[in-house]
Amino acid sequence: MIDKETVDKIQQTALITEVVADFITLRKTGSGFKGICPFHDDKNPSLSVSPAKNIFKCFVCGEGGAPVHFVMKHEKLSYPDALKYLAHKYNIEVKETAPNPENLQTKTDRESMIAINQFAVQTFEKNLNHTPEGQAIGMAYFHERGFREDTIKKFQLGYCLNERDSFTQTALNAGYKQELLVKIGLTVTGENDYRADRFRGRVIFPIHSIAGKTVGFGGRIMSDNKANKTAKYINSIDSDVYHKNSELYGIHHARQAIAKHDKCFLVEGYTDVISMHQSGIENTVASCGTALSDNQIKLIKRLTQNITLINDADQAGTNASLKDIPILLKAGFNVRIVVLPEGHDPDSFARKNNASSLEKYIRKNEINFIVFKTKDLFDKTKDDPEMLAKSVTDIADTIALIPNEITRLAYVRECSKVTGYKEDTLIKRITNKRHEINPEETKIITTQPDTRTTETDPVLEPFERSIIHYIVRYGETDMANPPEETQNQTENTPFKQTKKHDPEPKVLTVDFVMNELSNDGLTFTNPLYRRILEETFEHRNDPGFVSEDYFKYHQDPDISSLAAEIIIDKYKESKIHYRSGRILNEKEKLRELVPYVVINFKKAILDEQIRAINDEILKVQTEDDPQLLNDLFRTLKRKNELKGRIAVSLQRVINL
Repeated sequence: MIDKETVDKIQQTALITEVVADFITLRKTGSGFKGICPFHDDKNPSLSVSPAKNIFKCFVCGEGGAPVHFVMKHEKLSYPDALKYLAHKYNIEVKETAPNPENLQTKTDRESMIAINQFAVQTFEKNLNHTPEGQAIGMAYFHERGFREDTIKKFQLGYCLNERDSFTQTALNAGYKQELLVKIGLTVTGENDYRADRFRGRVIFPIHSIAGKTVGFGGRIMSDNKANKTAKYINSIDSDVYHKNSELYGIHHARQAIAKHDKCFLVEGYTDVISMHQSGIENTVASCGTALSDNQIKLIKRLTQNITLINDADQAGTNASLKDIPILLKAGFNVRIVVLPEGHDPDSFARKNNASSLEKYIRKNEINFIVFKTKDLFDKTKDDPEMLAKSVTDIADTIALIPNEITRLAYVRECSKVTGYKEDTLIKRITNKRHEINPEETKIITTQPDTRTTETDPVLEPFERSIIHYIVRYGETDMANPPEETQNQTENTPFKQTKKHDPEPKVLTVDFVMNELSNDGLTFTNPLYRRILEETFEHRNDPGFVSEDYFKYHQDPDISSLAAEIIIDKYKESKIHYRSGRILNEKEKLRELVPYVVINFKKAILDEQIRAINDEILKVQTEDDPQLLNDLFRTLKRKNELKGRIAVSLQRVINL
């Protein structure tokens, strides 16, 4: 268990903007930042980041919290592991209390797999650089590809010796378990105790997550694969740490450049990425020969909405890119395409050109995909009316994938200009196709529902939330005595005291709320709100307790997310005007605001009870039970009288 001093240091050191910016692009908006939320299918930037509060919040999917919670959610880590992640990022020594020797020796499978992968990287690098076989075969291949020493080191390229189980035996000798070596795909086993290295005799391309962890490997065979019918390239198998459809090769090294240039270049393979990076085009990633998946799309979209596909000059290269276009357009990307000169792929063309000439070629030949497709199909079919009609229909169906209506219309005009088809004809086809894609498109959807499960009364929830707003922000604050800066205001302020050194008795916000609810036997229907209220009351007298900090760093992500939503600037502080002309913020006005929301809560409960009694009266009137009816009317009268007194109390608070 990490000791409290270390936890506090991590929380105080980790900056939300730095942590979030490791994974998504942030853009300045006022006093905060905005970005594409990585936790749902975000079409527009809905993630808010507040440097002042050191929290993030998405007001669409509901995720939010402090830096540690972002890491927990994004990297799928436990609270202690997320703290360790941040400690490593900020070079903070992690001190643990009461270490258990067994726990120190036993890691989760996921942690162990990451450790094995890191061990494999080091072993393969050592083989490449310090063994005769690695130098003669692996290093010779990389040099033949034109990779510099710094590039080889940057991508942690390596070599697996061409011996049956050399790596496996090395890993076992280092204390790693064969079970996990097999599970992660570094070792292959079979009948009669057969055991072998999956990547033997191959140069190694480590695959890193966006956070920089080695999650898998790609390997290229060095022997004649035709003779032994072995695949030229193989990847790690899917495991707890690696899913081929969720990773992009080069994303860790490319993320900063993608964010900086607001553009991502997509190529096909490992060597394409490496050569592009070496030539200075570092915002390049690869899908490694597979069609793009939704998870890979989301990975890119966290960083940019602009993507350029770099194709080989032949038709096969163009066809390879075409398969990725629909999903990119549907996700809202601005898709462009670059066709390389005859006989080149990104690897060879990047090696042939320096950074400036490569950038110059890309700028000159980069074209919007819809424009590219329109001109390409038109040139091929313009002399055949039937084929031209099919091509235009295909183009219209492609335009229909684009979610933004204005962008669609721009491409309609371009298509009409090139093909001669009327815009109205194209729009009609696109409209029909859009209806097929999304029949509900005409419905207005403002937000996605918060998926957290509660047993909350939906009628009372807003009133409970109003109270929790003040508990999270000011639970430990003294309501009875004004903040220091308001002590010397004019007589018109309700905070004026007869003597500065003679304050009123201390009344904490949480004490007032608990007392008011307890006196009437009330509680919150929302279990999350109840827990926040109870924990605030429990810790209110702890040295240094600040409810806002306590809840935004809470281990429970539901609580930290709710706290972030309350703390962040979406909830602007109330501004109360007085006859003196001064404006008081909500902290200075707690002695009026907190009673107001508590009384409103009580009134809402009364309204619910009165509604239920009236419903019961309507039912009883049809029955022959005058006594019950009289009892109900008497109860209704008492409730209405109480409601009247509450109304007077509310008016008194409003008039202060």
